[in-house]
Amino acid sequence: MPRPIYRRKLGDAIRHRRKARKLSQEKLADHADVHRNYIGLIERGEQNIPIESRVKVAKALKCKVTDLVVDAEI
Repeated sequence: MPRPIYRRKLGDAIRHRRKARKLSQEKLADHADVHRNYIGLIERGEQNIPIESRVKVAKALKCKVTDLVVDAEI
């Protein structure tokens, strides 16, 4: 089943911000208090990301959840 486009775009936005901050998936996961594999699934658009996790990831990336949505052009 194909992944929804918004998941892929959001994952791309998170990956872009993570790399811009020079963070590994593992470091981002540590800062967001989630598992490293979860970050990989999100970045590939394979995992739906609930609002609580979006907030954690955004805080770890030192941005707002809305910044991620704007970056993803959703």
